[in-house]
Amino acid sequence: MADDRLSVIVIQLDSLNRHFLSAYGNDWVRTPNLARFAERAVVFEQHYTGSLPCMPARREIWAGVEEFWWRGWGPLEPWDRPLAFLAGQRGIVSQLITDHYHFFEWGAHSYAYDFTGYEFIRGHEHDNWVTEPLAEVPPWARRMVEVHGEGGLTYLRNVAHFRGEEDFFGPRVMAATAEWLGRNHAHERFYLHVDCFDVHEPFHVPEPYRSMYTGLPPEGRNPWPRYGRTDDPAMGLTPEDVAWVRAQFAGKLTMVDAWLGRVLDALERHRLWERTCVMVTTDHGHYLGEHDRIGKPGSPLWHTLCHIPLLVWHPGARAGRVSAVTQTVDLYATVLELLGLEAPEGSHSHSFVPVLERKDRHRGFAVYGYNNQRVGLSTPEWTLLRDQDPAAAPAYVYSHQVGQLNQRSAGARHRRDFELLGLEAGPFLPGVSTPVWRMPSGAWDVLNLHPPRPDLLYHNPSDPEQERNLAADRPAKVAELEALLREHMRRLGVPEEQYARLRL
Repeated sequence: MADDRLSVIVIQLDSLNRHFLSAYGNDWVRTPNLARFAERAVVFEQHYTGSLPCMPARREIWAGVEEFWWRGWGPLEPWDRPLAFLAGQRGIVSQLITDHYHFFEWGAHSYAYDFTGYEFIRGHEHDNWVTEPLAEVPPWARRMVEVHGEGGLTYLRNVAHFRGEEDFFGPRVMAATAEWLGRNHAHERFYLHVDCFDVHEPFHVPEPYRSMYTGLPPEGRNPWPRYGRTDDPAMGLTPEDVAWVRAQFAGKLTMVDAWLGRVLDALERHRLWERTCVMVTTDHGHYLGEHDRIGKPGSPLWHTLCHIPLLVWHPGARAGRVSAVTQTVDLYATVLELLGLEAPEGSHSHSFVPVLERKDRHRGFAVYGYNNQRVGLSTPEWTLLRDQDPAAAPAYVYSHQVGQLNQRSAGARHRRDFELLGLEAGPFLPGVSTPVWRMPSGAWDVLNLHPPRPDLLYHNPSDPEQERNLAADRPAKVAELEALLREHMRRLGVPEEQYARLRL
C-alpha cells in the first residue's frame, strides 16, 4: 500500500478515552466529525499503548523504541532515527503542529528539531508563557488555584485573555492544521504530525460546551482535579464533582471535534483524500471515575488508560473494523512504510500496513508500562497486570543525558533535588555501540509499594470493564502470560534487573 505519491497525516488527541467515542460504542458524547471519519476509516479494535505516559509514548512514535524498559520521560537520544529525520533525507516535507508544551521544556527537548517546519501554540497547562499579574481569580478557577497553587495561576494567566472558543487550544491547533493544508497541499507529498494536547486537563471549556452535558454550575468545582482515588477523603471529591468533571471532559472533546471538522473539510476541499493516509489516535486514556480513580495515578494499568482508539483512512483500504493487536510503537514503522521508507534495523516497531489489507494477524499480544513501576500484557482474550517489586533489585535509567530523565516538567523550574551519585557508563543498550549512562532511578512517580500489589488477571471478552480478578483462580493462565512476557523481554534485550523486579 506504500505509494510514491502518498502523504501521511497523524492526528494525536492527548488523553482521548476510547469509550467516549461513538466508533467504540459511546451513545452520549457528541463527536459527529470523528464519527464521520470513522465511517470511512479502518477502526482498530485492539490497539494499545506502550510506554507511558506522554513523552515516552511520543518517543515510541517518533523513534520506534519500546522505551519503558530502559527509561521514562526524556528527550530523543542521539542514535534515534526519527520519522521526520528519515522523511527529510528522502526530500519529503514534514510539519509538526502542536500545543504540547512538553516538547519545549526541560526534560523532553529535541522532538521538533527534525521537521521541515513546526508551529507551537503556547499556553496549555504549565506552559510558562504569560507573566502579567492577574486582576482577579474568577469564580470558576478558585478551587483550581486552591488545589494547584502556582501551577493553577500559570494556566490562569495564560488563558485570561480568552474570549471565545476560537481562543482555546484545541480549536487553535485544528485551525492551524486546516490553514497549513491550505497553504501546503500542492506539495507532491508530505508528512504532517498534529499533536493536540487537548483533551488533556485542565478540563476548562467555554460555553456551550461547559454546560452541554451537565446542569451543575462551575463555581466551587475544580476542572483540574489532582490524580488519585475518587473515594479517598483527602481528595475532597464528591460523586457530583466526578460527574461534573466527566461532563467537562466530554464538553472539551465535543469542542475539539467541532474544530477537527475544519481539517476534514480542508482534506475534501483540496482533494487530498485520494493521496493521503490519515490516522487519528492518542497516547493514553484518562480515568474519570472508572475503578474509583481520576487522572493517571499510580494504579494498575486498566484498559481505561491503556486500550486506546486508532482510526485510519487509507485511499486503498476498505472501511470496517479489524481485530489485530497493535500498539503505539507500531505507528513508527507504519508511517515509514506508507512513505516508502524502511524502519531502521533493530526497531521495535512493526508496520500494520498489512492489517489495512485485512490481514488479521499482527502481534500476538501487547505489552505496556511505566518505567520501573508496573507492566501490563494483553492478548485478545486475557490481560495480566503486574507491579514491579522495588525490593527485588535496584531500579536504573539508561540514557546519554545525565539527570535529564529525573528532573522534568514544570517542577524543574523551582527545584534541583537530583544528586548525580552512583553513575556508571557502559555499553548497556542493545544495538548502541557508544557507552551510555546507567543511573539509579529517582523518577518523580516511581511507585515504591513493597510488597507490590497482587497480580490482576482479566478475561477480556467476558469482562471488558475489568471488574473480576481471576488471578487466584487461574494460576496456569498467569504462568502462561508470564512466559509470553519473559520471551518478549528476551527478544528486546531488556536489562537483567527487570526480570527480578517483575518476579520473572
